[in-house]
Amino acid sequence: MASDESSGTESLLKYIELLLGKGMQEEAGIQLQEVLRRDPGCFRAHNALALLRANQGHLEQAARHFQDALALQPDEVKLINGLGVVLQRLGRPEQAAACYQESIRIDPYYQEAPVNLALLLKDHIRLCAAQRYLEGALRLQPESVRLRYNLANTLHLMGESLEAVAAYRETLRLDPEHLDARQNLLFALHYAPQISDRQIFAEHLAAAGTGVLSPEPILSPVAPSCAAEPIPSRQAASDSAPRRIRIGYLSPDFRGHAVASFIEPVLRHHDKSRYEVFCYANLARPDDSTKRLMSLAERWRDIYPMGDEEAARLIAGDRIDILVDLAGHTAGNRLPLMARKPAPVQATWIGYPDTTGIPQMDFRITDGLADPPGTTEHLHCEELVRLPRTFSCYLPPECAPAVAALPMLAAGRVTFGSFNNLAKVTPEVIALWSRVLLAVPGSRLVMKCPPLADPELCALLLERFRDEGVAADRVELNPGDASPAEHLAQYGRVDIALDCFPYNGTTTSCEALWMGVPVVTLAGTRHAGRTGVSILTNCGLAHLVAQTPDQYLALACDLARDPASLQQLRFGMRERMAASPLLDGAALTRELEAAFVGMLAGRRKDRFKQTGNEAAL
Repeated sequence: MASDESSGTESLLKYIELLLGKGMQEEAGIQLQEVLRRDPGCFRAHNALALLRANQGHLEQAARHFQDALALQPDEVKLINGLGVVLQRLGRPEQAAACYQESIRIDPYYQEAPVNLALLLKDHIRLCAAQRYLEGALRLQPESVRLRYNLANTLHLMGESLEAVAAYRETLRLDPEHLDARQNLLFALHYAPQISDRQIFAEHLAAAGTGVLSPEPILSPVAPSCAAEPIPSRQAASDSAPRRIRIGYLSPDFRGHAVASFIEPVLRHHDKSRYEVFCYANLARPDDSTKRLMSLAERWRDIYPMGDEEAARLIAGDRIDILVDLAGHTAGNRLPLMARKPAPVQATWIGYPDTTGIPQMDFRITDGLADPPGTTEHLHCEELVRLPRTFSCYLPPECAPAVAALPMLAAGRVTFGSFNNLAKVTPEVIALWSRVLLAVPGSRLVMKCPPLADPELCALLLERFRDEGVAADRVELNPGDASPAEHLAQYGRVDIALDCFPYNGTTTSCEALWMGVPVVTLAGTRHAGRTGVSILTNCGLAHLVAQTPDQYLALACDLARDPASLQQLRFGMRERMAASPLLDGAALTRELEAAFVGMLAGRRKDRFKQTGNEAAL
């Protein structure tokens, strides 16, 4: 009889596998419950039902079935790891971490557990611990792509630029088609001063040659290229008036993100009588900023669920004249979509400080300060289009508090500050900031960014300052604030902002200026290192741009010794910014529209064909 029951259970489990294979989850769940009614100790049924309930989002049920399965097979690492995933999703990080650690103890070669544990630790800003677990797992499995890639991401967040670059390169040695590693490598290269502009360009060309970034162009259902038509004579099918130019903006950052504060003024000021504006949003989680941006676009397309081919055909079907990428190689980008050439003219702008490397991108929009004429053209596949004044405009947050009093007057000492991404704070930056602190007696430095919630990482940074002769009590490491208003209010504690290099701040510099804090920057040789030049010059503060580290030191010290000038700058800064090109969204949009007309009327210079790349280097 027992044999018959066992045979019946086995047949039912095979039937359930078929149901799951066909996506019939509800029916499979009913049948699994029937198996457990007949045989409450069936391990396979508990395991299958745990996975099914987790997939359906019924997390408490999933956790119970994982626990029931573990009661039957307590050393099964996949079950323990699966329970950890569910507990993490339920908001129980300590219990989840214990599961991952137990999986590692039982089977150190099971790489899912250290990866999940590292991701959990990263989410809770314990980057040094995440690094340790990943490196420990890699000692056992040095050829693991997943372990190596996650280590690279962790190192990058910690500001270990060169180590991150090496880990991304090793990931690509193991898996040359790993697109995320390839693109993260390109981004990370900009943070390390040891890597030359030509090396960075060569890496972009190499990335563009990989399969996913070099697909066949789509066959557009709307044939003619608008770029070949004279703009004034283009007619709508049923109207004698010229057809409006169709501009498409493609971004993963139409949300509470820095890019949104630079694109919103343009969406708001486009001349709707001449331009029809489409936004192609690659958004997993829209927010309140998304809703505001949606109201400014005539056509909003959600392409997040779409594959590259489907999204490219949608764009081609919309008959977009110019498609503008706002992400480059940053997270959430759709460059493989752009590589399918769904629009006759394509440009990249704002979101990434360099060439995309893909030949299907015709133009990159910049200005003559961030990319001085004759200096960076040879480092781009795109033709550079320089706007007359500034490459972008800034939208100050409505929540920004009033400018606070100059803190040095009450504190009796100078406070320098940097609220930049920690990845920008390289050893070279720490060395120069330390020189500034040592040259201004009693001065302090406030650094603020989320990774500074990690006490181990803070200890490491303070040790680096001590190595440069700066006592730990002169450096305050702050993880950040709960709201944008609280974040901006912290500038009330800062007298002078110190910019990073070779990757300058952009949003952080604009925020500092809006809160009345002058910024000292060091001019670099490429766009990422010259945004400070553009921002400060456009605000009439070109005298705060240093050309050498020694000049940077001198500028910071001169400001620190002149409270009267700091006070005057602080309380005149908003008026200065409001009168500058940086906040003149209407004028910048007219300049951008003129650039679009020029792109359509002309032809791209094909300077970088496949056979010519080597010569360009």
